[in-house]
Amino acid sequence: MEARVISCTTSGDDRVVKIAVPNHQAIAKYKAGENETTIVVSDDACSENGVKEIKKCCEKLGYVYEGRLNEEYTRTNTGPGLV
Repeated sequence: MEARVISCTTSGDDRVVKIAVPNHQAIAKYKAGENETTIVVSDDACSENGVKEIKKCCEKLGYVYEGRLNEEYTRTNTGPGLV
C-alpha cells in the first residue's frame, strides 16, 4: 500500500501536505515536493512496532509525525496554516 494524501494547504510557494501511511515503506515511496512540509499520520491498522518505524522514518526524512489516523491527536500549526 502507498501513502494517501488526506489534506493539502498552499500559501504562496509553501505547501503543507498531510499523508496517512500503513507502514514505513510507504513513507519511503512518497516524494515530497519542493517547499513542502509533510505531516504524517499512521493508518488505523498499523501495529505499535509499525508506528515506531514510521516515527524513525519521519525523523530521518524531516517529516512531522502527528499520531494515528483514528485517534484524537494534536494538530500542529506547521507551515502556512493548520492542515
